[in-house]
Amino acid sequence: QVLGSMATRSLIRAMALAAATAGCVTSTAAPATLEEPTCGTQGAAAAPAAWEAATAGAGGRRKVHKSKDGSTFVFDAASNAWRLQPPPPPPEEAPEHAGGGGSSASRSPVPLALEWSQFPVAFDGDFKIAGRPLFLEAKSAGRAVNEQLHGDTGRSIWDGAIAMAKLLEASPELVRGRRVLELGTGRGVVGIAAARLGASHTVLTDLGYCLEFCRAAVALNAAGLADGPAEGSLEVSELDWFAPDRFLESRPPDERFDIILAADVVWLLDLTDALAAAAAAVAARHPGVEALVVHQLRSLSVQDAFLSAMAAHGFTLAWTLPGGAAVAGPPDGDSKAPSAVDWHPDFRPDGRISLWCFRLAASDGSAG
Repeated sequence: QVLGSMATRSLIRAMALAAATAGCVTSTAAPATLEEPTCGTQGAAAAPAAWEAATAGAGGRRKVHKSKDGSTFVFDAASNAWRLQPPPPPPEEAPEHAGGGGSSASRSPVPLALEWSQFPVAFDGDFKIAGRPLFLEAKSAGRAVNEQLHGDTGRSIWDGAIAMAKLLEASPELVRGRRVLELGTGRGVVGIAAARLGASHTVLTDLGYCLEFCRAAVALNAAGLADGPAEGSLEVSELDWFAPDRFLESRPPDERFDIILAADVVWLLDLTDALAAAAAAVAARHPGVEALVVHQLRSLSVQDAFLSAMAAHGFTLAWTLPGGAAVAGPPDGDSKAPSAVDWHPDFRPDGRISLWCFRLAASDGSAG
C-alpha cells in the first residue's frame, strides 16, 4: 500500500498511456534506418521458435533492421516497439545471463527499446564531480552478439547513472562518511562519484563481464581520488543478483554497509525480483541500510513488478524525488523525507526518471 501511494504514480501512468495513444516517440538512440516509433517493452519474449509469429504484423509481414554490429531488430506490432531478435545459442552451450545476474537458459531475449539520452556526455573531461573531470575510456567494439549478456548493457552509460552521480554532488550528505555498496555499477560512474564525494569506502559490483571496464575507470580516476583527503577507498567486486550470498560470504564478517546505490538498472522484467532479493539479502546482514534507486521508466509493467518485488521482500518506500522536482518528498505524506536532497540544477532529469529511497520495514527510520 505504501508503494501504491506514490505521489508520482498517477502521473507516470498518465504519461505512459499518453505515449501509447500517440504511438510513442522516435528514439534517437535507435539505428537511423528504423522507420517505426519505439517505446518501452516488457515481459518475456516468445521462444525463438515462435519469434516470427509473435512479431508478425498484419498479413504476416515483419519489419526487420540489421545493425552494424550484426544485431537483428524486429518490429513487434503488438507492443509497438523494436525488439532484439534472440540469436541461436552456441552449440552445446546454454545462453548466459543478463546484466545484473542470472544464468538460466530460460531467460528471455532482450527487449532493447531503451530511451534516448537526456544527458549526452563524452567523459573526456566534459563531466565533472566535485570540480574535477571524471574520465572514462572510449567504448571499445562490443562482443559478438551470441556472447553478450542481454545486450551487454553494463558497458554503456545510462542517463540514470549520470543523474545520480550529479545528484550525489548536489546532496553529498547521502554518501559522506558512509560505506557504500553499488549494485549494477556498469562503468562505475556512480560509485566513483560517491568515493570522490566523501564515502568512506565504496564497493562497486556487477557481473564479471563489466568488471574490466569498471576497474579501468577506477584506475583512470585514481589520481583524482587521491587529491582530496576526505575521499574514501574504492573496490570492485563481482555480485550476481541471483546469487548474492556468494558475494556476502566472501566479505569480512565485521563489514557494514550504510547505503546501497543502484542507477538505471530496472529495465528487464525477469531481473526485478532478483534485484529486490539481492538488496534484501544485503539489508538483512546490514541492519539500517538504505537503498537509493534511480529508475528510468521504460515499461510500466516492469516498474510495477519491481515495486511489488521490493514490497514482497520487506522494503517500504521511505521517500521519492521525481524527475523535474526540486525537493524530495514522502510517498505517504509523512515527514521523513530529507529536505536537502535535490537533483543537480544542470542535470535535472525529466519525468521519466525518479529517485526512490527504500528501507526494510523493520529498520525504517530517519537515517539519511
